[in-house]
Amino acid sequence: MENRIAFSLTEAEETQLTQHLLAIVQIIQPKSIVLSANDISGLAKMADGNLPFTEKAIGYMATAPQFKPPFVDASDAEIDLEAYKISKHFLIYALQISKSIGDISLLSGSEAYEAALAYYKNVKFHADAKQPGAKEIYDDLSKRFVGFRGKKA
Repeated sequence: MENRIAFSLTEAEETQLTQHLLAIVQIIQPKSIVLSANDISGLAKMADGNLPFTEKAIGYMATAPQFKPPFVDASDAEIDLEAYKISKHFLIYALQISKSIGDISLLSGSEAYEAALAYYKNVKFHADAKQPGAKEIYDDLSKRFVGFRGKKA
């Protein structure tokens, strides 16, 4: 069995990571809003392609305010644009961190589960061969095993 990852943290590293992540959460959460899927589907989507347009239009609101619709608040638009740029900057780092942690979790979990499955199959083989102690281990593991079970008719 190939072991492609051997990830571990010292206690100090784990404490430090937890503190840093909690600090980020404590800064961001009070300033954020939770959007539902329905909320998201109704929003205009900012992207790199329309950022220059958005910046230029908001700039024109300051230099040619006579064309600004009365329902648009130029200062709110400027605040929103800056919030977008700042959050996008941090989002790049957050996505990198999320991808790294997700990959570590997926691969290490997969390797641990594959090792457990190999052990389980081997214990079953020894239990079937009436090896002392194997049946007890197999029975105990069988209670906890949530592998594929065919559909009941």
